[in-house]
Amino acid sequence: MKKRAVYLSRVDRERLERGEIKTPEEALHKDDPPARRTPERAETKKKSGLSQRDREILAERPPHWG
Repeated sequence: MKKRAVYLSRVDRERLERGEIKTPEEALHKDDPPARRTPERAETKKKSGLSQRDREILAERPPHWG
């Protein structure tokens, strides 16, 4: 199994040394906002009349598209 290389900033290296994060990979998403997708929202989208392909596109959109 290949392991991804993670470049840590100075701040993240210090977090790792202090034990705020346990692995370098945790630094990748430490400050991300919580996911806003809920099963209820997904169900609403299914009922909204969108085609299957449109729902797939919406599910795969980048997070910065809101």
